Amino acid sequence: MKLTSIALTSLMVSISALAQPPLTNAPNQKSSISLQEMLISGPPQLKMHSLSLIIQGQVKGEIDDSYLPGLKACAEDNSAAIRSFAARLLGVHFIQNKETPNAEALSTLEKLAYDPSDDVRFNAVYHGLSQIETITPQHAELLIDLAAKEQKPILKDRIIVALANYQPQVEEILNKKLQGNNAMAYFEIYEEFTGKAPENSEKFLNMPSSRPRMFVIKAKQGGASASAKRKLTKALAQAGIKDPTISISGTGENYVLMLTTYIAKDYLTAKKFLGNAPDYGVVQDMLLTPELEVQLESMRPEK
Repeated sequence: MKLTSIALTSLMVSISALAQPPLTNAPNQKSSISLQEMLISGPPQLKMHSLSLIIQGQVKGEIDDSYLPGLKACAEDNSAAIRSFAARLLGVHFIQNKETPNAEALSTLEKLAYDPSDDVRFNAVYHGLSQIETITPQHAELLIDLAAKEQKPILKDRIIVALANYQPQVEEILNKKLQGNNAMAYFEIYEEFTGKAPENSEKFLNMPSSRPRMFVIKAKQGGASASAKRKLTKALAQAGIKDPTISISGTGENYVLMLTTYIAKDYLTAKKFLGNAPDYGVVQDMLLTPELEVQLESMRPEK
């Protein structure tokens, strides 16, 4: 009897699900649930499905202002994945290639640029805020703040492109930022954004970097990893880096050397040396985040 009851319950649930009206992108049809309505009030799994349909270009018609309420609702969803998709769509459909960006979309993206989720922040900036056709001084400052905060190469490169025609304003903003809080982060991006070092760069050289930097290096001449480490240590010391921090990752011929710097002067010295050193190739130059440190620590062989 109990099994029969469970089976009947499952059948009723299945029938109920099948009886739901179909999804369309027509918001005024009474017999159907539109995508726009689903984005506003649908359950998380259907919100995600609706967003993915839009991203894949499987929705008929233009993604117009009727989608804004739903995308704004998704931008406030508890799910970071839903917020991330919403940020991307707001940028692609309401900011990119628009002479005047949609004010509601722009305001929402400005909030999402400071979202707790890395993915949400990335999409808000890469697909949205860095795609504005005519950038105001306020948005130029916002983009520079985000570049200094995130320091992700692909995002930073996108912002550099976005601000390429605003060099006088960029230099003025960065010079101002060098006088305020977190000045080191702005010093670290100054030359990439302006093509030159700031006038007062000397005072930053012996200061700690905003985050440690790591070079992943491949010795072009090969040889044993321990020998390559000794040679690189000696070369960097001669270049001006006292007691360089170098570790080895990998075994046999597949090893790489990992150089970590902690102050601005050492980073700049290492970058210049490695850029001109024929015996070494830089595989990656990156920020050493706490998450990455944990990952690297777990990969190191036990002593």
